[in-house]
Amino acid sequence: MHLLAPLLRPLSAWAETSQRTACRNAMTASTELAERLRETRDVQEYVVRTLELRASAPHPTARSRAG
Repeated sequence: MHLLAPLLRPLSAWAETSQRTACRNAMTASTELAERLRETRDVQEYVVRTLELRASAPHPTARSRAG
């Protein structure tokens, strides 16, 4: 096996580098997805609050709108 060690070293180094890169990419994607999820929830909460405020606000009658 010691005769193959010099030949396998570049392959081993490539595998380790590839694994590190994949882990880094996965962490970046996870962070991005978490940020987008947080933004989506913020927007949903804003829309819900806005609709609740509009629903609870008194509606002007047709007469008061006309003049």
